[in-house]
Order: sequence, then C-alpha cells, then structure tokens
Amino acid sequence: MTKNRRDEAHFDALNDQRILQATAQLAPCTLPLQAYGPEPITWAKGRPPEVWVWITWGDAPASKIPAVAAGWNDRVVIVEWEAQGGRRSVVVWRNAVTVRSN
Repeated sequence: MTKNRRDEAHFDALNDQRILQATAQLAPCTLPLQAYGPEPITWAKGRPPEVWVWITWGDAPASKIPAVAAGWNDRVVIVEWEAQGGRRSVVVWRNAVTVRSN
C-alpha cells in the first residue's frame, strides 16, 4: 500500500497549525504565595468589584485589561477575567489594580 502524499501534507499542515495555536496562548505571571504577606485574603461577597488590572505575561509585554477582583488583602489582589478558552485568574500586586468607574 502506498502513502497519499497530498493527504500527508494536509494533515502535517493541520498539525502545525494546532501547535501554533497552542503556543500562541499567553501564560499570565502570578505572584507566589510568599508575596501575600501575613494578612488574610478578604473574598468578595456577592458581585465582585470591576477593576482594571495590569497583567504581566511570560512572553509578551504587560497589558491593562478589564477584570473583577475576587479577593484581596493589603499586598495583593486576586483578579479574574474571561479569555479565550475560559475564565483566567492570577494574583497581582495591589498597586497594579484600579477600580473601574461606571
């Protein structure tokens, strides 16, 4: 039995496209547990506050995006936002977050 080179090239191209899509997904940088400090996290009750947050990415420049503050203390804020593929969440320094005005 022989190989169909046209089909082989087609499926190779599809595989290459899937690899590019997977690697294009940027990973946000989150702070380690040691950065939280001694104060406990206060979790948002009801509807979390809408905020602007500066997110740092492993392979891209920082960007300011709309998000919600799920929890915070005197040092850090846990933010969440909707992104391609589902809800994302990271921990950032408190000064990287500002409340969005309505």
